[in-house]
Amino acid sequence: MKKTAIITGATGGLGNEFVKSICENKELDEIWAVGRNSEKLGILAGNDARIVAIEADLTDNGTEIIRQLLSEINPDVRMLINNAGTAYMGPFDDMDPVQVEKICRLNCSVPSVLMSYALPYMHEGAKIINISSASSFQPNPYLAMYSASKAYLKNLSRAVGAELKKRGITVTCVCPGWIDTEMLPRERDGKVIRYPGMISAGAVVGKALRDSARGRSMSVPGAFAKYFRLYSKLTPTDIVMKQWMMIMKKYVS
Repeated sequence: MKKTAIITGATGGLGNEFVKSICENKELDEIWAVGRNSEKLGILAGNDARIVAIEADLTDNGTEIIRQLLSEINPDVRMLINNAGTAYMGPFDDMDPVQVEKICRLNCSVPSVLMSYALPYMHEGAKIINISSASSFQPNPYLAMYSASKAYLKNLSRAVGAELKKRGITVTCVCPGWIDTEMLPRERDGKVIRYPGMISAGAVVGKALRDSARGRSMSVPGAFAKYFRLYSKLTPTDIVMKQWMMIMKKYVS
């Protein structure tokens, strides 16, 4: 059986860094890079024969494509990285139902289903890394769907990780703050958006892989995310949300 890593959202800033870093692991036979953009996947794969480009829309039938490949190839899945995700910044009542459903599917259903599909092919020492967010530490008005979906993924990761200890499989939930990638809008209505404590994708990936290797259930990269986690624990939620809304209102009013 081929020792395989699966990475979703592989062509984005964070996914790209995961692919590059995991390519350094010479024990892996294949790295399945999952994304929607065939051109970007081709560039990512380059001349590395171990990178298998899988064009799949996870909001459509992408999970079924991966299920079929697992069934046909029967790999030894050493690592699953659920990195694909989406966000919306603005009032919830400005969202249409399609947007709401898309966020729920991509941020919640997809990683859950892929874990379920991959686990029969995972053995002792295998790793699951789920990309959550520091937004999971509290409800975030104007990022309501995003923070709620990432809280779901955080709780799922920790609960399933506890269950899988007996199988020797580690689940690590990664909760970064703002990451310097193309996912972040840089301005809204002509106003430059400032992101406190922004961290590079490389720093997030490096810490995530180290924490996963150490068997840790949580990876919180960067001083801002660590502070935000502690602050959200110690401060009443209503106060945290009120302060958050004061920061956000100039961008969403």
